[in-house]
Amino acid sequence: MSNPPDRWPKRMNATDALFWFMDRIPEMRSTIGALVLLERAPPRERVHREFERLSLALPRMRQRVVEVPFSLAPPEWIEDRDFDLDYHVRFLAVPEPGGLDDVLDELSPLYATAFDRDRPLWEVYVVEGLVGGHGALFVKMHHCMVDGVGGTRMFEELLQTRHNTPPPGTRVVEAPRSDHAAALLWRAALYNLQDSAQLGRDLVQSLWEVARHPANAFSAVRHGVATVRGLSSELATPVAESPLQHRRSLSRRLSTFDMSMTDLDAVRARLGATHNDLILTIVSGAMHRWHTSHGADVQSLRAMMPVSLRGSDESAAGNRIGLLAVELPTGEPNPLARLRTIQARTARVKADKRAAMYPLLARVMNALPQAIAERLSRQQTSRANFVCTNVPGPRHACYMAGELIKQIYPYAPLVGDHPVAVALYSYRDTLHVGLDIDPVSMDDLPHFRDAIAGAYDEMLNIGRRAGVERRQAPRPASRTRRARGARR
Repeated sequence: MSNPPDRWPKRMNATDALFWFMDRIPEMRSTIGALVLLERAPPRERVHREFERLSLALPRMRQRVVEVPFSLAPPEWIEDRDFDLDYHVRFLAVPEPGGLDDVLDELSPLYATAFDRDRPLWEVYVVEGLVGGHGALFVKMHHCMVDGVGGTRMFEELLQTRHNTPPPGTRVVEAPRSDHAAALLWRAALYNLQDSAQLGRDLVQSLWEVARHPANAFSAVRHGVATVRGLSSELATPVAESPLQHRRSLSRRLSTFDMSMTDLDAVRARLGATHNDLILTIVSGAMHRWHTSHGADVQSLRAMMPVSLRGSDESAAGNRIGLLAVELPTGEPNPLARLRTIQARTARVKADKRAAMYPLLARVMNALPQAIAERLSRQQTSRANFVCTNVPGPRHACYMAGELIKQIYPYAPLVGDHPVAVALYSYRDTLHVGLDIDPVSMDDLPHFRDAIAGAYDEMLNIGRRAGVERRQAPRPASRTRRARGARR
């Protein structure tokens, strides 16, 4: 597999760096994960060979983060000369009977554990002892390495589509870069010169476009004002009151839930909605059920939604995301009315393209003194009650270590004041839901899972009713029959 240099930048972008620096605050740790369930447990040596292959094909897996003195430039990715695959690939036995709940109980505290910042920022736990001879792998990775969509695209290229194991990956080995302070400062100076030159070229190009097409310039200014206005209003909106925000900890508890892609596709077509519209409606309904059962009358909650800024063919490492906070009508008991409200609100949020401002916002925050940047980061995360993210995956069967992948459950981080993260990943004909919660804020995760099941069934029911009403609606007379009737 080739590794083009633009796909593996040697330096973090602004969003990567913000995730990295904020990780110094325990409650701002940003770890993403995935639980991969296999039809059969692969032998240890097969797993070892597979991740040896992956680490050769994905250079970031053998690189560590090195900060530039005085933060004169974003941190660099430098080859870990002491890379030890056995440190990153670990084997874990679960107590009998070795069911999914036992796996999640063992993995939850491991997911909450911070990374060693002097090593490559990933770990894999290979679960052994599952009932029925099944296999499981849990991958955790620091968010500064890549976002959800980019990570999915990279790993999908490496997942096998057949049982046979591919040959070992090939890699272009570059001369190791020095991590001495003088070398870091020299490369930082070159980077800043190149960056300034690029900014100058972009400015000249923009001025030239204004001179050539003044009408387009006025339109761009108008859209820019709308974007800034939308982002400013979002940042100024306080978080909605919820009992979930009353207590927080650094503990984690993980769970899973499945939805049928076939059923959701049918509902989407009948109701004229997107998958994201349906997901937000289901999650909003689950929050309504959970809060009502706890005697809380919460009319609205705000969901933080990562939005990919990648092109359709862009799979470079690093983060290309924006963050949107969408107000959900959790107090609306009618699921169809809830869906229509969510559609209208998400349309307004997307129309001003405020998510595109986040790379610039991250760049500004990285330039600020650390104390100010930390305060702003806390304020930014506190404007939402929970996280909801949806990443599309392959609709065909994939294999890992020669074994069929049955399910893939994603997990999103709990950053700042977010006590709940709902992550979704579509694989084959199933939408797999990974639930990551703070057990101090929500001490009844099974009840919340039941609330999701109830809201999911509710959505399927309104889709079925819409289908029945469409079939029963009287069909308009054909043009020929109407013409004959008029002649009579």
